[in-house]
Amino acid sequence: MTLEYMWSVLAFSFGMAATPGPNNTIIFSSGLNYGFFPSLSYMLGVTVGLPLMIVAVAWGLGEFFDAFPAIYEGVRYTGAVYILYLSWKIATARPPEKDDTKEEFSDKRNHRLTFWDAVLLQWTNPKAWILAVTGVATYIGADLPAAKLVFYCGAFAVMSFLSLAGWCLGGVFSGRLIHSPRLYRIMNGVMGLLLAASVISLF
Repeated sequence: MTLEYMWSVLAFSFGMAATPGPNNTIIFSSGLNYGFFPSLSYMLGVTVGLPLMIVAVAWGLGEFFDAFPAIYEGVRYTGAVYILYLSWKIATARPPEKDDTKEEFSDKRNHRLTFWDAVLLQWTNPKAWILAVTGVATYIGADLPAAKLVFYCGAFAVMSFLSLAGWCLGGVFSGRLIHSPRLYRIMNGVMGLLLAASVISLF
């Protein structure tokens, strides 16, 4: 691998990870409602789930879907339903409440997304499919050299985590500026709608 190649992969991974999309919308909402550390499980789920998807595509999943388009259609529609379900969880999340016994926000009745939610979302995330299918073809190649595959997956794992951390902190700081439960509900509703709108790109 050349230095030019590595910089190209890093630039592509940063651009794909940092721009708005389902993962960043969800983690912003999570930071807004729950804080940074409770959102780490979701960030780790993306960091693990995305490279696994890239490896699966590189090892023939993309060709499998080309050979059996009906299965891909099923995955696509299932993914749309799943994204809409996550949108509902975000839009209906209750505003944080002060716990009388602890000086922290209680999330007992909220709909915080989990590590496995994040892993599953990658298979329904349009951006994830773009970076997996396009990236494998452009940056790895048909012969699948191990070094390039490992570097590509590692670059996306690192850039995804850093990007998610940034978006999450943006949600945390936004939450500190909001003191009205009504504004929390509005923000959650907007985040839910933005996530739901990403379903359009699946069709």
